[in-house]
Amino acid sequence: MKRLLPLLVAALAFAGLTEAAAQSRTSYFMEGSYFRTELNPALVPTRGYLALPLISGFGYNDSSNYNSLENNYFYKDDKYVSGLDDRVSAGEYLAGFPDVCRRDLSETYNLLGVGFYAKRTFWNFGVNGRITSQTTTPKSMLGYLKSPDGTLFEEGTQGFGSAFLDVYLGTSFPVTRWMNVGVRAKFLVGILDIGLEVESLMTSPESNDLVDVLRGRWRINTGILDNRNVTPEGEYVDNDEHDGSLGDLLRNVNSYGGAIDLGAEARLLDNHLKLSLAVTDLGFIRWHPTSHLCGELVESETGSINESTTKEMISVPEKPGYTTTLNCSLNVGAEYSILNNHIGFGVLSHTKFGKSMTYTELTASINFRPTNWLSATVSHTFFNGNRPGIFGAALNIHPAVINIFLGVDFIDTKYVLNYDLPPLSDSDVMAYPPMPVAKSATSVNVYAGVGINFGRPKHLKSDRRKE
Repeated sequence: MKRLLPLLVAALAFAGLTEAAAQSRTSYFMEGSYFRTELNPALVPTRGYLALPLISGFGYNDSSNYNSLENNYFYKDDKYVSGLDDRVSAGEYLAGFPDVCRRDLSETYNLLGVGFYAKRTFWNFGVNGRITSQTTTPKSMLGYLKSPDGTLFEEGTQGFGSAFLDVYLGTSFPVTRWMNVGVRAKFLVGILDIGLEVESLMTSPESNDLVDVLRGRWRINTGILDNRNVTPEGEYVDNDEHDGSLGDLLRNVNSYGGAIDLGAEARLLDNHLKLSLAVTDLGFIRWHPTSHLCGELVESETGSINESTTKEMISVPEKPGYTTTLNCSLNVGAEYSILNNHIGFGVLSHTKFGKSMTYTELTASINFRPTNWLSATVSHTFFNGNRPGIFGAALNIHPAVINIFLGVDFIDTKYVLNYDLPPLSDSDVMAYPPMPVAKSATSVNVYAGVGINFGRPKHLKSDRRKE
């Protein structure tokens, strides 16, 4: 590889496939689901389980306070057009955006997982692949891009992304007759970390490019880089071929870290009231010094980074190597059950602490448990741009042999068929086949998996509900 730019493009594309974890808030009170241990290690499923690679757990989360279709597309002249179209006024385009636009993307892949009971103690261990990305953009920047005036815009935006493996061992056990505590220890293997901070930009009304001038800084750290390959002229010279694929990125892993999840659940009023608290992803990754590169974003007359600019961008940090923290979450839940635990009313507060943002969502749910092997939930999430008319739903089928879970946190009752939207490019085929696209929802969260159940413990077999 004679230039670093192709690797940067591949790495950014890999990070853009989306942290951890893509947690399904709707599943928090579903007693048969093994996904709930990711939100609180004290909350355990009703059976042991075996999670097979890829099919037993996939989660995708896109939480934002602005990124809805109706904030980005407008119906003009009998068709939808982008908010940047001349037919959309600046005031109309900016009306739906908050002062700071936040977006948190994450994916979780369950590569392997096992959970089992040893008397009243629950143990679980496994491996997850996780991808995270967060961006913050001021509303004023969107207004500037909508109506550029050729002056230098000096309010910045920033984005961070990482990919890593999460190897965990967890347990949950009773400390009293009415309280369980849980802990999950994690060994982390860092695959990729990227960061981008834009300090200023400029574009002119006459330009065909979105940005004429871009100033800021970037960083990247991944095992297939070696900063000893950077020449004094700012070139990256490497005789090895890299394609930025996952297998390629795993070849020379050299960054590691650790994390811990802590949780507790109290069962009060003869088990009618359940209160729970958890802190997840409290940890860090230490990124290796030799695979750390950084640089400055400099002026570009074409709106893109060309070869001559690339030479000026690449540099080795004075003190290479750094530590990043995970995007920690705080989950606080309360549920009151009636009719012998067949119906429960739950409230979950989920707060995410990211590198460039902190946000809170409040999910209210009604949870149905007609039998010991079937549970269902409907929910609505408040705050963070979530509007009325958007609800969540989940179904968990967990008899003696199989565990099937499907949950969606944000289902929009207003939608547009995708062939009504303008194509992203001349070769875009998103209009085929016709699919509904959420109109008002600013967030998406989908979690699904099929696992193998076994070993319902004796203390749960005494449950008064019948199989």
